[in-house]
Amino acid sequence: MKFTIAPAIGTDCPDAVIRFLRVNAPVSFSDPSLQHAYDAVFPGDKLTLSHRQLQTLRLPLNSGFTTLLLIGFDSAAASPFDHFRAALASLGTALNQLGAHSVLMDRLDSVTFAGEPQLLEQVACTLPLSEYKFDTYLAEKKPAYDRAVTVLADNSCQAALEEGQVLADSVCTARDLVNELADVLTPAELARRCQALGERWGFSVEVLDRSACEDLGMGLFLAVAQGSALEPRFIVMRWNGGKPEEPPIALVGKGITYDSGGLAIKKSSMESMRFDMNGAAAVIGAMCAIARQKLPRNVVAAVAACENMVDAHSYRNGDVLRSMSGQTVFVRNTDAEGRLTMADAMTYCVRTFHPSELLEVAGLTGSVCSFFGSVCAAALATDPSIFDRVAGLSDITGEKYAQMPYFQEYRQQLKSPYADLDNAPAGGAGGILAGFFLESFREGTPFLHVDFGAMPFTGKASDGQPEGGTGFGVKTLYHYVKRRCRT
Repeated sequence: MKFTIAPAIGTDCPDAVIRFLRVNAPVSFSDPSLQHAYDAVFPGDKLTLSHRQLQTLRLPLNSGFTTLLLIGFDSAAASPFDHFRAALASLGTALNQLGAHSVLMDRLDSVTFAGEPQLLEQVACTLPLSEYKFDTYLAEKKPAYDRAVTVLADNSCQAALEEGQVLADSVCTARDLVNELADVLTPAELARRCQALGERWGFSVEVLDRSACEDLGMGLFLAVAQGSALEPRFIVMRWNGGKPEEPPIALVGKGITYDSGGLAIKKSSMESMRFDMNGAAAVIGAMCAIARQKLPRNVVAAVAACENMVDAHSYRNGDVLRSMSGQTVFVRNTDAEGRLTMADAMTYCVRTFHPSELLEVAGLTGSVCSFFGSVCAAALATDPSIFDRVAGLSDITGEKYAQMPYFQEYRQQLKSPYADLDNAPAGGAGGILAGFFLESFREGTPFLHVDFGAMPFTGKASDGQPEGGTGFGVKTLYHYVKRRCRT
């Protein structure tokens, strides 16, 4: 989808025209040509629309016919950004059903809860997601719309439209990575694709092989990897947008390209375990957006990519492993592998780059999936201000977060008589304990752990979201870094 700004409607007849209307107000247009065309066909029309009600009409325009997509909107509704994105998603579905290639969007003067640039950033970030498809392995491909959208707006909104488009593209990049098959998106292939994205968008990528990780003492990461026939890859991305002396923001994403559970083999849903690298996908997508927008902040991101498989060489329940940090870990459960790989990734980031803060993201535990469902992710912060900054982004990102308790009693449950830490202690608070386990490797760096839970993938299609990967987390990480450019 390509967006352009125009001051008024041209002489061509678009396939569709979008107009947001105030609820319970008569149909009106900001563009005089549209108003004249409508009045000529519907003189004295009393049509009004309720909130998010969509009405479709055919209208003669510029010696042709267009389809009007009229949608009511109440700017006083609670959580208006959420409602606006939902309205845009439904419009995207309608455009797909029409097969529209050329679209005109009238001015958003009837939507008043935010300024025009913010609204158009949401338009450009949300509407293109209706075109997303992952049909690589289908014999019959889904239609490609190659849609051009002309927006009636001030030229000062061009940057907002471009930013929204970049974010939509980056979300789709993350979706592609999550949806790809595990026998295709191996650790080596994930590293290769990351390198290609870095070359395209301008961030650097370094890839460490098994030998380099052994030299660094990454005992946790390599233990998880040792049951797979596929070689692990440790991926380091860097964007140097700030001053050379400025410490970077560090991002760590879970990169388990397939998770069988190891010797604690999973009992169900193994067909969906190619999604287990969704944290890595979010981090990679965010780095694409950060570099494309040339944010003036230094950022480093790390992904410890491997498979967790069953083999004669697999690490065992009951093993004691030594981490890169020097701490030892008792492996109670080989299916609690993501936290092991990310612990070494965190140590690498902290000791190599000395970041100002570290954000680690993963779809990590069934505990969070069960507790929060498909509404929000969960986060544990060592500094309340970090969580507040993330939670404060929910309006513009649509990505919601609930705060885990940071009570020190949970840390006591990580103790083991066999090692410094237990990777999956009994006690029921699995999501919280996973966060505290990872917090043990921050070495004093301000830290936010995010468990995406069920948010990175869906088994049910909806407007703007087919079944599969969602790209959750990309917008949060991007906007977090953007706001930190000012503070």
